[in-house]
Amino acid sequence: MRIHSNRKLFFELLAIAFVLLLSFLFLKFSRMIEFPVTSWIGAFLLSFLPAFFITSALGLALHEQSRKGSFFLFATFLPFLYTLSFYPGVLKTNGLLFGLLAGGLLDFRALYNNRFNTLTGYTRTGSRLFFFALAVYLFVQLLGLMSPLSIERIQQLLESGAEEPKNLGFALLVVLALLMSTKLISDIRISEVFVYGPSRSGKTLLLLALYNHFVNFYDGTHREIIISYDMQGNLSKVNENRLRIESMLAELEAGNMPKSTGRADMAMYELSGKKGAIPIEFSFVDYSGEYTEDLEPEKYASAVQNLTEKLERFNANTIYRQIGTISFLELLKKDYAKELRGEFHNLILASIYKKMETAGEIIFLVDGDYLLNYQQEGRKELTRLFGLYSRLIDILGSEKSYALVVTKIDKFKDLSEISEDSEAAQEIEQEVYDLMSKMDTFREIRHRAQKVPVYLYTVSVDATLPPQLSKEGMTVEGQQRVTQIYPWRVREIAQFGS
Repeated sequence: MRIHSNRKLFFELLAIAFVLLLSFLFLKFSRMIEFPVTSWIGAFLLSFLPAFFITSALGLALHEQSRKGSFFLFATFLPFLYTLSFYPGVLKTNGLLFGLLAGGLLDFRALYNNRFNTLTGYTRTGSRLFFFALAVYLFVQLLGLMSPLSIERIQQLLESGAEEPKNLGFALLVVLALLMSTKLISDIRISEVFVYGPSRSGKTLLLLALYNHFVNFYDGTHREIIISYDMQGNLSKVNENRLRIESMLAELEAGNMPKSTGRADMAMYELSGKKGAIPIEFSFVDYSGEYTEDLEPEKYASAVQNLTEKLERFNANTIYRQIGTISFLELLKKDYAKELRGEFHNLILASIYKKMETAGEIIFLVDGDYLLNYQQEGRKELTRLFGLYSRLIDILGSEKSYALVVTKIDKFKDLSEISEDSEAAQEIEQEVYDLMSKMDTFREIRHRAQKVPVYLYTVSVDATLPPQLSKEGMTVEGQQRVTQIYPWRVREIAQFGS
């Protein structure tokens, strides 16, 4: 479910209404402006650029985070194109066609590669250059009317009541306002999804459930890098094999729970697939221990600096650029295994933070066990966890989308007879939402959702397990053991990443 943000929509609509007003003002004042086309290239550009921006706006409309940029381009360049149509000889068919083609190709590239950051970058930079050039043109025209420039000449123009200087002046102010409004075309990070959760939050089993979904529905594949040390401080092939996806799935097939990562283990997994023509990529970093208190820009910078001192071959810029990639970790494992033993904390911290920094969507895991003992320790732990996630959303910014995923929901409700897309499933989600809304730190996240897209999902890796709450609300003794993958609403998470 989307944590609704009517306020966010309201302010976006206000911004677009303001842009529309500017566009109509430009339409009004520009009727007196001359667009002398003295060359073929001038007429071509005046035809090409509006068509390019309007077509690009269609692509921006496909991504929630870039939608207000789409509205900005429509509200600006449709009236501008309409204005130019009144000037004989300005609009050229070849320029319009090439603009439509170039914008369409850019849209296709963004959609096919799921890389809307490229589209926003081109359109924002291009529109800024366009309005800057138009402002310079209007300013030069205004200076021409006031030539020779003097106070007497300006007074003469004002006293004459001539319309052209006023129209040029107002049009220049409107264009400068449109230039400032291009910030509505906000940047979008690359569309990788990063899944983060503290220890025991269900990362490993959710990884296996998503792997199941990717393989069965998205033609999925995976990559992984595992760095594990034994008691003697040497790389352990045995532990590495234990943490491979196929080994964990084999353990489930044998009726055993996969073993969790140890203090000297780190694994990074990437799931890749395609939903139709759109590529989807999920990343996990699995580790032992808590790193939640260290996820801050200053500690990230300190971790990179410490790694730089140990890895003499690489400077800080190289590590900043490559630390979150499997290929870089493979290189470090091959050439710097001994040096990394004492820098495990810094390696994990830097990898997690870099993944968060570069991902377009971030999933924060919430351990469903906290719902079972909500009245005891659960509420306290959830309050602390939501405070962390609220702080991370603030640090990472509004250019991303976020999801809170409550795991192990099978312990909370009997899911065996509840379809994933049923009304009863939505009622469970609403019940969890209402329960968490009693905490101040979760309400703070709701407030952040007024500016940032935030979603809530409830999932289970094995929906066949009985709940651990009796009718009297007492916790059932004994721990559930997941020995199969029977995912419930995991599809919702995969769709969040597409």
